[in-house]
Amino acid sequence: MKKSRKWTQTLSLVLGAALLFAVPGCGKKEVTGRDLADETDVATAVTEITNLYTAEKGEEVSSKDITATLDHAYLSPYTFVDGDEKIGITFFQMTIHNGSDQKLIANSLSQSFGGVVDGEAYSGISVRGTRFISLQFGEDAEMFNDPIEPGGTRQGYVYLEVPADFKELTLYYYPAAGLVDWTDGYTYEMKREDMEPTPDPDAPDDTGNGGEG
Repeated sequence: MKKSRKWTQTLSLVLGAALLFAVPGCGKKEVTGRDLADETDVATAVTEITNLYTAEKGEEVSSKDITATLDHAYLSPYTFVDGDEKIGITFFQMTIHNGSDQKLIANSLSQSFGGVVDGEAYSGISVRGTRFISLQFGEDAEMFNDPIEPGGTRQGYVYLEVPADFKELTLYYYPAAGLVDWTDGYTYEMKREDMEPTPDPDAPDDTGNGGEG
């Protein structure tokens, strides 16, 4: 693991996507999706990150009492059209251990994850995430929609929508974001061709969103 030399540059890109995230709180003030557009607390919290490190798949990372490993980075062959944009699908399997004494929220809406795709911040947040994970990995596939209890460990999937023709992707992960702490962040840099193909889906594609093989 090494300190990223370009965190100042890339952090400004992430801030554009960060304002799209609804977080449980920043500092001492609670921020909800309803009033997020009128708040600056999210940007303030993210800019207070003091350590941003590059990490590799299979490497354990940590912040405060949270430890985690990126187990797999999958690129789905399916795409769909949303408005006038062709969207691709990526999945990230993470193992996260909550060693704190608080419940840990560890999903994109807690601002635990973000993405920079071909140099541009891309939030990738969508209510479609749960459905696509279930279609790909089964109805019993673990996710991070529910908090991880103190002392608990979960291996689950994170869903990120990206431009269908992307070339490079950087996944941003803040282990303690669900505890309202952005002191440490990690980046996983990957090229499209280096991502793993998804296994055969558990269920056929019936999304009705123009999926293509």
